[in-house]
Amino acid sequence: MPDAVRIPITGTVTDENGEAIPGATVLVEGTSTGTATDIDGKFSLDADEGAVLLISFIGYQSQRITVGNQSSLSITLLEDQSSLEEVVVVGYGTQKKADITGSVASVSEELLQSRPVANFEDALQGRASGVQVRQTGGDLDGKFSINIRGIGSVTGSNDPLIVVDGVPLFSSDFSTINPKDITAIDILKDASATAIYGARAANGVVIITTKKGQAGKTQFTFNTDIGVEEIVRRFDLMSSQEQRELFVEAFKNSNRNISVYDDPNHPAWQVDTDWQELGTRTGVRQNYNLGFSGGSEKTQFSGSVSYLDRKGTLVNSDLKTWFLRLNVSSEINKLLKVSTNMTGSHQKQNLQNNDNWGSTGYRSLAFEHSYTPAYDENGNLTAIDNQAAPYFGANNNPLIDLLMPAREQDVTRLMGNTKFDFTPLDDLTISANIGGDVLVGSGYSYMPVYQIGIFTRPEGSVTVPNRQEINWVSDITANYEKAFNQHVFKLLAGFSAQQFVFNNSTVTGAGTVNNSLNQLSNQINFNASGTKVSSGLLSSFFRINYSYHDKLLLTGTVRRDGSSKFGPSTRFGVFPSGSIAWRVSEEEFLKSSNFLDDLKIRTSYGLTGNQEIGDFAFLTRAASTPYVFGNSLVIGNSPQNIGNPFLQWESTKQFDAGVDMSFIDGRIYATADYYNRVSQDLLVASPIPLTAGVAQEPIVNLGSVLNSGFEFSINSRNTVGKIAWSTNFNISFNKNEVLDIGENSIGESLEIPGQNIPLSNQPANLSRAGHPVGAFYMWQFDGVWQLGEEDEASSWSGAVPGDPKYKDLNGNGVFDVGDKTFVGNPHPRYFGGIDNSFSYKNFNLSVFFDFAGGYQVYNTARNLLARGVPFVQNFAEVNGFWTPENPSTTIPRPSQGGNTTTLVTMVSDRFLETADFIRLKNLSLSYNLPQQWFAGKAIQSTKFTLTGTNLLIFTNYTGLDPEASSRTSLLSSGIDYTPYPQTRLVSLSAQVTF
Repeated sequence: MPDAVRIPITGTVTDENGEAIPGATVLVEGTSTGTATDIDGKFSLDADEGAVLLISFIGYQSQRITVGNQSSLSITLLEDQSSLEEVVVVGYGTQKKADITGSVASVSEELLQSRPVANFEDALQGRASGVQVRQTGGDLDGKFSINIRGIGSVTGSNDPLIVVDGVPLFSSDFSTINPKDITAIDILKDASATAIYGARAANGVVIITTKKGQAGKTQFTFNTDIGVEEIVRRFDLMSSQEQRELFVEAFKNSNRNISVYDDPNHPAWQVDTDWQELGTRTGVRQNYNLGFSGGSEKTQFSGSVSYLDRKGTLVNSDLKTWFLRLNVSSEINKLLKVSTNMTGSHQKQNLQNNDNWGSTGYRSLAFEHSYTPAYDENGNLTAIDNQAAPYFGANNNPLIDLLMPAREQDVTRLMGNTKFDFTPLDDLTISANIGGDVLVGSGYSYMPVYQIGIFTRPEGSVTVPNRQEINWVSDITANYEKAFNQHVFKLLAGFSAQQFVFNNSTVTGAGTVNNSLNQLSNQINFNASGTKVSSGLLSSFFRINYSYHDKLLLTGTVRRDGSSKFGPSTRFGVFPSGSIAWRVSEEEFLKSSNFLDDLKIRTSYGLTGNQEIGDFAFLTRAASTPYVFGNSLVIGNSPQNIGNPFLQWESTKQFDAGVDMSFIDGRIYATADYYNRVSQDLLVASPIPLTAGVAQEPIVNLGSVLNSGFEFSINSRNTVGKIAWSTNFNISFNKNEVLDIGENSIGESLEIPGQNIPLSNQPANLSRAGHPVGAFYMWQFDGVWQLGEEDEASSWSGAVPGDPKYKDLNGNGVFDVGDKTFVGNPHPRYFGGIDNSFSYKNFNLSVFFDFAGGYQVYNTARNLLARGVPFVQNFAEVNGFWTPENPSTTIPRPSQGGNTTTLVTMVSDRFLETADFIRLKNLSLSYNLPQQWFAGKAIQSTKFTLTGTNLLIFTNYTGLDPEASSRTSLLSSGIDYTPYPQTRLVSLSAQVTF
């Protein structure tokens, strides 16, 4: 054959208005030859006669042009109106966005990959309306909670169902899923969208799709990012001299000896150790990812290998994760297609103990006194060698517990599925899917032998936990689609079976006196515990979609689930839903509109379920109960709970009304929804008296919770051409209210308190009808008692001037529980995010803010370290404490013990803070090297990106993080026990495609 004729081609790329489009890509399809248009929209390259040029630019429809004998081209790109044609993943299938009748939010690959993240939850934060992703700690593997349309369950789980490539997950170790592998996340929010998942869909569904291969030349993409992390905020603590002055005043008020504390020249006060500086460091993050994809017309593949290495900002904490993925799809013949998705990961982590009242992690760096040294003259850890004054109270060296113990955790995960699609008829596809998710976790902790000063551990101990989680699922579905005249029917019927197996054990051994003998086998005293449980789901489901003339859309869904978590008489539940949509824009009176592209009004109603409680709660289970018989300890058994054979599904009824709009040739797309969601037959752990003789509270179906709210999102391309500017904005409002929580035996409404705050042993939360779940319920701080109020203060609670004062709400003149009241809400009333993206030539700039407001957080660090009690290091805010000479303050007088200390420790709104915030979550600047640099070379494109994460936060909250919520139970929401600190990340990344 003669050689192909090479033709030099020049051209200009413009928009519909004739404006030049700089930076448009012109690529010879199937090759690495390409270029980009200059500032005037012009380009030039050589191509073979008959080759196809692919011209593309963000926000415009791509064009393909076959090279003929012409040497000059004039190309006009049309604005992309394809958002309505986008395919959205729904349960057991896909739909065009224009045809959806339910409430579904989608987050694209571009947004998911816009910054380095800990896991996919991190990438979702602030990106979708109605989806609150709360980062409750800065843990290296990510600590997040996802709530879709509020809090529906009181003591059951409020986590949405997570589905990855058709496999509904059981484990929540989401950091073992590589966010670099994700191409899209779709969030199903209303009953119409979620009912296909029935029993597990009451809290919404998050569907994750990983990258798939495409036919064509094999392409490799290498991504790397390297960055440094610093703690965003630190505690503001007293200096040693300020702490000395606090001691003097507190000991005076408590009638203690102040002689040593009153001497500013004592050697102890010359030491001022900054424990926060010594216990932290600059973190380093490195991520390397190699992706590849390609294939033929019949077989396509996609895969990746990845490595993540994070050195934590807390000393002796780090994380390493290895990822591997391979997806293959093959058309065996015209009737059969087979696709397989496989993902593996291995994670190693060194942990620190955070997020508790007395944790030895970051909180200990604020808790311990600053006037004790950290290291001796030889650089070894040191500590005080006596407890004589002034070494009173918290004088440990916190670095001992940060640096000496080993706390290791390993997690290995293998997840995947194989799907067979059989198409015996053009209109019928029968699919069989089998998948699994296997997670194996192990740990190792060693508490070493040491004697440093007066602090000692005479024998070491080893703890080895192990867990195994196995989740398998099999589905078979039939999809039938038929169109005639203006009618389109789509039918889905299916059957699903899923089983979960959870196996865990923990062995602790103690007795070693030599730190070299730090293995379990070296110990002499042992204690072990373990559990193995298995549960399952058996389900059938049906869905019908009907479209008339592309303007009237109907969807009906029903699913029947059977769960082993419930007794035989209540095991099965039926969850139906229905929705209708009217595409008004398809009516004749709007079809000719040049402004409105699409207008769809939709509404839905349906029922979904929640089964997320412990396994076999309907049975009375036995627990090991040692007892003394004669002179021997005998192992026996006794009931650990009271079974409830009538336990049934927690169900959620949800109404949704929404509108989807598209304007100006697709440049503006907006959606708005109102929802009303009532969760009933709540799975509640009902309090029982100790005389019941069982350790666990029984699970019963009681009461209901309402969530209602409004969601709005808008995506707009504000400008196009040389400077392109687009905006994505979303905001959500939610009201949470307990409607009913049952009654006790004498007809009084039940109320469920949260967990007690240590020291005062009082809860900060209370769930009661008419208020949000876990609402803050406590005393109201009313300043301090003043001189001249001695008699009133004494009769009220034995107080004296300078002591804290609380509002006497019941008016009886006495400080008692009747003075408590509801003072706040731990759940944001509104939240959202706004992302502005700009592009000019080869530069791209993205600025992303997220925000939340209308909620409070209880700051337990202040409840401990802002009381004016010098036993512990105090926050600097206490420097303004009350004295007769400084009466104009709200900070109570210092004390050490006695009634003043008791009063100042009470759980009150003095330590409850408004946590509203606006945060610059991400700022990134990218530069694409000019395409002409790579013409005819192996490398096709290169992009560099400078990214800053958590750069700024605007909030009045004085703790480390306004989103902190340390307890998994929503009955104790909004309690900040100082989690792993949030970090500020600055990173440089490179992406090379070849």
